[in-house]
Amino acid sequence: MTTSTPGPAAAATAAGAAGTAAPFGPRPVFPTAAGKASFALAGQEITVTDGLLHCRAHGKQVCAECVADYSTQNFIARQLGANRMALPPPNPQMEQAVQRLKTEGNELFRAQCHFEAAQKYTEALNVAAQRPLWDPSAAIIEETTVLMSNRAACLLALDHASEAYWDAEVVTRLKRGWSKGHFRMGRALMDLGRCDQAAMEFRIGVSLDASARDIRTALEKAEEYV
Repeated sequence: MTTSTPGPAAAATAAGAAGTAAPFGPRPVFPTAAGKASFALAGQEITVTDGLLHCRAHGKQVCAECVADYSTQNFIARQLGANRMALPPPNPQMEQAVQRLKTEGNELFRAQCHFEAAQKYTEALNVAAQRPLWDPSAAIIEETTVLMSNRAACLLALDHASEAYWDAEVVTRLKRGWSKGHFRMGRALMDLGRCDQAAMEFRIGVSLDASARDIRTALEKAEEYV
């Protein structure tokens, strides 16, 4: 009788859910000017003081008792005020954290520590997922697709073809013109025994990058089984 172990992506996510601290510590709370009047939002358990949201019951911007966290909304309010209603720039600390984790993952992958590398890429994705909604979508897509493609490579090396397939599926949907995403999907499909579909993905990859020898080699191998 064998027992299954969670994949590296699930393991890293579970580790984060087990109570580890958020990458940037407690949620920010902003000061309010003295003497500012408060008013309640109709039909909601929210009060507004000095342009900032608070829970009505305790007057807190972040309240565990009310399970309320208005830090993002309040941050936007303060940034818009400071920038004369212009959106704030991307957070450089978050970008640096993502790049650091990706670099650590790359080093582990080169050392053939595929499980640990996949965990680093998952950690990087978890940090990237905290990016605020106003960050440029093109930068978020580029960041996410590279990390998921790298994680798919780790999962393929670990014989987790199904997980690798779903990562590659997301990559090809987000960045349709990237040959590497189709290469990863084709590799996963080959490992799942779906050679005809794998060959189709490799053909797309070759059409996007005719100079990619690894994709051409994979296509020739897939066509042998079709």
